[in-house]
Amino acid sequence: MREEGSYEIDRKVVIALIKKALGRLEGVYAIKRGLFGERVKVKQPGEKIRISLELIIKEGSSIPQVVEETQKEITEEIQKTLNRAVDRVDIKIKKIKAIS
Repeated sequence: MREEGSYEIDRKVVIALIKKALGRLEGVYAIKRGLFGERVKVKQPGEKIRISLELIIKEGSSIPQVVEETQKEITEEIQKTLNRAVDRVDIKIKKIKAIS
C-alpha cells in the first residue's frame, strides 16, 4: 500500500537525466546500446538510486578522469532534478571510439 502523496520515478526519466549529464562531458562518446536499448540499470531501493551503465568513450580521453566526471555529473543532475540521493554510479567502459 502506498502512502498518500508518494510517487515513483520511471526508469526512462532517470535515463533522460543521465543522457543530459553525459552531454556536458567531453570524453564520453555514447552509452553502449544493446538489443533492447541503452545498457543502463536503475535500481531504487528506498530513497536512494543506484545506477549501472556501459559507456563508449572517445579515444585519447583519460579513463579515470572520464569515470570520475561522469559519476559526479550524473549524481548532481539526479539530486538536483529529483531531490533523491544517489547511492552509487557504476560504470563499465565497453569501447574506445576513434574520432577523426
